[in-house]
Amino acid sequence: MLEVIKQNENLRCIIFMVVAMAGFAVEDAVVKQLSFSMPISEILFLVGFGGILSFGLLAKLQKVPLYNAELKTKKFIARTFSELAAAIFFVSTIVYASLSISAAILQATPLVVALAGAFFLKQRITLCQWGLIFLGFFGVLLVMQPGLEGFQATSFLGVMAVLFLAMRDTITRSISLAIPAVTISFWSFFALCIAGLITAPFFGSFVMVTPVDLWILSLGTFAGSIGYLAVVLATRSGDVAVVVPFRYTRLIFAFIIAIIIFDEPVGKLMLAGSTVIIASGLLMLGLERTKLSPD
Repeated sequence: MLEVIKQNENLRCIIFMVVAMAGFAVEDAVVKQLSFSMPISEILFLVGFGGILSFGLLAKLQKVPLYNAELKTKKFIARTFSELAAAIFFVSTIVYASLSISAAILQATPLVVALAGAFFLKQRITLCQWGLIFLGFFGVLLVMQPGLEGFQATSFLGVMAVLFLAMRDTITRSISLAIPAVTISFWSFFALCIAGLITAPFFGSFVMVTPVDLWILSLGTFAGSIGYLAVVLATRSGDVAVVVPFRYTRLIFAFIIAIIIFDEPVGKLMLAGSTVIIASGLLMLGLERTKLSPD
């Protein structure tokens, strides 16, 4: 009976993860499209503001408090800061590099989480795991293609985004379950809104939003809101080793959108690098599961 319940919980979390990745891929595409008519800072602010309204309304309907004592903890404040910094760097990568490169580099996040655990949490990393981490980073280099014709220096912004996203993901799993998913999502969008205000002096003045931009923005806000809520629900329960691999579906969604909508080239090196990154992440997850399994 307990096994059936666990399987159902895992399936529920897998569905949430795939839905979240599809939502994020659509949100990324919206950001890319909006960047043709408005500065990055305005995009961050508007997407964040839209998310605040969405989750504020949802919290009111569900009678969920948006503030409690847990929000004052250093962990939650650090998570909010990580979300803010990651948003700035990741959106900049989408705009100045490409949607496909951004999505591919993003897949290295689990490997960085493992690396952070070794240095900051003193977690034991085996020689094989170290090899997989470096193999994953080699995959990132294949995607970025430094020294080759396809290299874009702005792709390094994606690496910075991965560092802060890894920090966010690590903190999220240690946050008290007393904080509802809606509340966490609300404050994540609040961080985006603040990021837009902070970066306004660097990316230029806000411009008038056209009706077309408003419709596109609404789509991005809806997709992003669904994504944030779903990923929190997906990562707070269920078997991590079963659920986490489905985060790589984001790359599939991103490549499809990048090729069809933005006509971005997805070359052999990028595909090879993406495969190496994903394979490294999955093998790392498998080793971790084996290590945790009883003899």
